[in-house]
Amino acid sequence: MNRYRSVFLSDLHLGTKWSRPEPLGRFLGRVRCDFLYLVGDIIDGWKVSRLRHLSDPHRDILRRLGALARESEVTFITGNHDEFLDRFLGLRKARMLFRDRAFHRTADGRCFLVSHGDEFDRVIRGFRFLNTLAGRAYELTLQLNAVLPLAGRHRRSIAGLLKRKFKNLACALSGFEGRVVAEAKGAGLDGVICGHLHNPSIRKVRDVLLCNCGDWVEHCSALVEHPDGRLEVLSLDDTGGLNPGRP
Repeated sequence: MNRYRSVFLSDLHLGTKWSRPEPLGRFLGRVRCDFLYLVGDIIDGWKVSRLRHLSDPHRDILRRLGALARESEVTFITGNHDEFLDRFLGLRKARMLFRDRAFHRTADGRCFLVSHGDEFDRVIRGFRFLNTLAGRAYELTLQLNAVLPLAGRHRRSIAGLLKRKFKNLACALSGFEGRVVAEAKGAGLDGVICGHLHNPSIRKVRDVLLCNCGDWVEHCSALVEHPDGRLEVLSLDDTGGLNPGRP
């Protein structure tokens, strides 16, 4: 059993065929924490309109999260794919507190904004058709990823590459990074923890620590806080375990 002070998960996209509930279930079965943050796009409301439409493996993840909520403080941050849950903002449902953003103080005294990240993405907010188009292209490349091994070729994440290219372009057009840094500096925060970009990382920009949880479609990654306040990215390895470091 692995014990952390805090665990941050984002972009599970439950309800899509590309979500990875099996390794996620194993991770949730091995982890214990004081604070659990679900940092948006947990349930893909663009694919499923009701929770009962989820398959059994995906519903099992919700049951596991509910079990963790019995012993951990769980905060559910809604994202652009699960904005249908915005009606619960400020309420506690299934022992989870629903918020559009939250603030987390680490054991070493640093204060972080926790947000899915779509609020800083002007392209997603202002040009939703681009997001829909990118989502369809992303699914096509995921399908290509799936058939590459059948063709005898080494599997590479073409989907991930294209998504990162699109996200980088969108972030540049929307001034995403600058808006995040400005928000943190204006509020006197030490950093921001988000998802949305599907790019697990921890890096410092203009004295602001930017942390991304990654996703459970390609990277199978989590951001964790150790008892001393140290933040670290855990990523799925070839043996099925989550180990430190970016993929």
